[in-house]
Amino acid sequence: MQHVLSSIRGFSLVAVAIVLGGANVAAAETPTSIQAALFDKPHLNSAAAGTKLIYNFERKSPQPKLLGRNFKSVIEVDVTKVNENGTRDTIVQIFRGELERDPRNITGVTANPVLVFFLDRAVSGFSRVAGGSGAYHKNRFRIAMRTEGGVVPAKFEYKGKEVNGYKLAIRPFTGDRKNIDKMKGYENAQFDFLMSDEVPGYFAAFKSHYSSPKPGSPSLEESILLDGVKYTESDAETVDGKQ
Repeated sequence: MQHVLSSIRGFSLVAVAIVLGGANVAAAETPTSIQAALFDKPHLNSAAAGTKLIYNFERKSPQPKLLGRNFKSVIEVDVTKVNENGTRDTIVQIFRGELERDPRNITGVTANPVLVFFLDRAVSGFSRVAGGSGAYHKNRFRIAMRTEGGVVPAKFEYKGKEVNGYKLAIRPFTGDRKNIDKMKGYENAQFDFLMSDEVPGYFAAFKSHYSSPKPGSPSLEESILLDGVKYTESDAETVDGKQ
């Protein structure tokens, strides 16, 4: 685990084979920490060759002239091969249409490449709204992901059926009182994860929320939702109604 966390240098799909290789925790085991929930799971363990994971991406801001265009697209992960050691070979397609990127062949992984894409977007999104050093932002994420606890059992809907899963929310910048005055009011930026062993690819949803109470500061939200998952702010209720 320490190797995985220390390897999150660029949060880019180029490095995904390094970042997300070789998880060993059994899929049915309950995550006991943030790092266990995000990194120790073999996310693609139930994905057979030929599986296509489709994630619906949406970027929205009430002030696109300041933060860039709003748009919707898809992220696709094709599992092309299951290797003898249990790892998967994949083809990752980021977006379709005008914003389409070249597909990437990522081999020998057990984890879902969309996690790395989300973390990359989370860091770049904070840089866009708050400015500052990318290296600093990545380090704050590393610190947040080493924090014990924070994983809450949850239920949500997938393809019309209720499934059991987990959710967590991290605010990497809130605790940095030393640099809070440099964050333009965005220190409470929140990043949400919804996961379940009962959905293919393990990750059901990711959301980023950037907002500032300072007058004239634009807000920004990005979401990545596994096709078939129903998840709004009122969905994914925690077990026993605890938040």
